[in-house]
Amino acid sequence: MNFVEIVRGIGNLLAVMALAGGVAYVGDRVGHQVGRRRLSLFGIRPRYTSTIVAIATGVIIALVVSLAAIFASQEVKIAFFKLSSINQQISELQTRQRDLEAKVNNGRLILPVDALMVPFYRIIPQSASSSQRLTTIRDYYFFAIKYVNATYPRLGLKPYAIPPDADRRLAGLANDLTMAAKLSQANVMLTVTSDQNLFENDQIHFGINVTPDIRYFRKGEVIAQLVIPGKSGASINIALSQLQNYTSINARRLHLPPFLSDIFQPMQLIPDVAQMQSRISRSGTYLLTAFAGEDYYPHVGGIPVVIVLTQQP
Repeated sequence: MNFVEIVRGIGNLLAVMALAGGVAYVGDRVGHQVGRRRLSLFGIRPRYTSTIVAIATGVIIALVVSLAAIFASQEVKIAFFKLSSINQQISELQTRQRDLEAKVNNGRLILPVDALMVPFYRIIPQSASSSQRLTTIRDYYFFAIKYVNATYPRLGLKPYAIPPDADRRLAGLANDLTMAAKLSQANVMLTVTSDQNLFENDQIHFGINVTPDIRYFRKGEVIAQLVIPGKSGASINIALSQLQNYTSINARRLHLPPFLSDIFQPMQLIPDVAQMQSRISRSGTYLLTAFAGEDYYPHVGGIPVVIVLTQQP
């Protein structure tokens, strides 16, 4: 509980105390006035009448204040009418959290989130109509279901179950603003990835990704670089791994999905690994550069790279 919540709680308590005191005071004054005038209600003695009027006044004031608070505040309304339901939801969420923690700590991970789940893609042309987009998405969706249900249950996952609102979701994907924005740039590529971490005995879940099939890197463009000081005892294999990590980071900055930005197709190393290791064992400063091996579009798959080691002047 933070400081703001403590102050708010004390403020609410003081407000309730002030309200209760005000109700008691008003009820007492009304009852006192009734007693002084010796009014009688339904033939009841004046002193009992004053007590009844005082109590009724307090009840009415409390009722009016409560109704005003209910209509004025959604939080008060929830506290009055939905508290039990909220407590039940909290209990269910706490149980789910414990189950998830146990799964993360003890379960066997089959697929991490955003992992590519099928080895094929579909292209939606810029010129495709709404109905053509939906047809392509539907065909791809049901083809993907056949593939994942034939592949992943043998790894420990439960088969994918088509949700009852699948048609509505697919139609929404075909016509949403994100799809329109990406089609305004170029053709789009559809791929299927896991939309959550999938552990053993989990039911298969997946999402359809929409990626603009634009040119991300031009042939010969520098994607990433790494400076290596000579005679530092550096390992060229570790340096190559670090360069690959830099390449992945720069690809993600261009909003390339992880399942594409983390895949590489080394086309050539200049010089080869043995000669690279020999060179960086000498004095000097060296630059390890990853160039785009060819124009790169997402439908190509992994990023084609040519890696060159040069000595700095």
